Amino acid sequence: MGNPIKHSFILLILLLVASLQANGQEAGELDRLFRAIDDSGRHDAKKNEIIDSLKSVLKGLPKNNYAGQFAVSQHLFDQYSVFKRDSAFTYALRTKQVAERTADPSLIVKSYLNLANICVSAGMYKEGIDYLSSVNPEDITGDNGSLYYGLLGRCYSDMAEYSTIPLFSSKYNLLARQNRIKALELTDDGTFFNSFLKAFNSYKDGKSMQAKDAFLGLLETTIGDRDRALVNYMLGEIYNEMGDVRLAISYYTKAAISDVQVSTKESLALIRLSELLFKDKKLKEASAIITKAYEDAQFYGAQQRKLQVGAILPLIEQEIVENSERERKRLYIQYIGAIIFSIIVICFLVLVFIQNRRIKKARKIIAAAHSDLEKINNELVKVNGQVRARNEEIQQINSQLFEANKIKEEYLGFFFTQYDDIFEKFNEFISNIGAEIDAGNYARAKSRVSRYDLKREKEKLLHNFDTAFVSLFPNYIAEFNALLREEEQITLKEGQILNKELRIFALMRLGITHNEKIAQILGYSVNSIYSYKTRVRSKSKIENEGFDKKLLMNTSIKQ
Repeated sequence: MGNPIKHSFILLILLLVASLQANGQEAGELDRLFRAIDDSGRHDAKKNEIIDSLKSVLKGLPKNNYAGQFAVSQHLFDQYSVFKRDSAFTYALRTKQVAERTADPSLIVKSYLNLANICVSAGMYKEGIDYLSSVNPEDITGDNGSLYYGLLGRCYSDMAEYSTIPLFSSKYNLLARQNRIKALELTDDGTFFNSFLKAFNSYKDGKSMQAKDAFLGLLETTIGDRDRALVNYMLGEIYNEMGDVRLAISYYTKAAISDVQVSTKESLALIRLSELLFKDKKLKEASAIITKAYEDAQFYGAQQRKLQVGAILPLIEQEIVENSERERKRLYIQYIGAIIFSIIVICFLVLVFIQNRRIKKARKIIAAAHSDLEKINNELVKVNGQVRARNEEIQQINSQLFEANKIKEEYLGFFFTQYDDIFEKFNEFISNIGAEIDAGNYARAKSRVSRYDLKREKEKLLHNFDTAFVSLFPNYIAEFNALLREEEQITLKEGQILNKELRIFALMRLGITHNEKIAQILGYSVNSIYSYKTRVRSKSKIENEGFDKKLLMNTSIKQ
């Protein structure tokens, strides 16, 4: 028998090495994810190139070539299905229109599956079930059968996840399981869909270990990037439920990397990953990832993803603010400690000085003691200067925190108010259009669509933005004009709150400095934004390079 202490020590070393390797692997995978996110614009550009190419092919097809039109429209739907909801829905409708012209039952079924698929992905479960209910069971053949029941299973599973009443959630879970089993029965052995459904059904039936082995086996096969993302996501779900957070983060990260690289905007991997990183106190990484998830949810238009992001984003921001406050308090305590220590040192030196004067009264020693005291006083002056500098830093940080909190409070309220207003209008618009279409009044529906004035809604949104900004910075216009030459100062028209130039620099005051982002928000070209900035700077009293900085310093927020 060996020495038990020696064995314990070796085991401890091995565990420490394994932990360091796991942390290093996790950091490397997160670095890969952030590089992919930084490069997401290039991936999206590739996706758009493919889409533009397909659109060109579709445009060049003869009007009576229905088979070709359906095939290309289906390809466009597949490209858009996880990229952009509205466009995917448009091409799903296109496949339905073409299929109805061909009178081919299998194509008609496929078009309804497309419509149901995009509705379920966007969280519109009732509409998805309505489309599936429109399918004639006798027309379901081939792969359409597995897709039909697979969509029903996914729809009911999502409905169960968001239902808070056990009676309904258990009912939806049962329907989801029944439809998944039917879908599996209609798949061919050896296909990815067949293998994935088997593993997924095992997972849903509580057989996590069996499902884990099956999914790991799928990763050893040749599968596409999108399918690999799904498998990695499911492994992340399994390891998360098993309590293995490190492996869950690893697989969620791999899934997120694949999703970003194939421009999948309808993804849960980023949301799940940010939740785990937030719980692991990695706030910087969690904040960056949930921001990407929020941007994707906004771009894609999935309501349930927006709700999921909205549930965790405020928590991360609150934790970041609390950490900043804790750091401020820690620095304050350190400053107090430094002052107390300095006082103790001073008292000690004074006692030494007094004792030396009592023991030795020689003038030379007294002079030396005075010299020492002068040096100490100089050090105290330095310490006091450092303390004053630290206090000024604290005041500056407090001012920045107040301004950031004020802006966040005003514009979070502005964002949710505008979001509710737009959502209500859009919901009413969709309801009215749906009612007209259901009633067969296509002309009235078309007329209602033509009356919808996007320009007016955009102007209203900008007007509300101007009102919120001037409320937050009441002296903004006067402070802006103060930096311009008297003959070049801006005079607003009657009823105008901000003009184009004031609005551009208002966005910069809120921290939005990139021309591309400002152009996207205001609906201008990047060259127009650059031109407006240059024109204003040329009218200023100060050097062009210092105008932006001076404006940010002089613009005062409402107290």
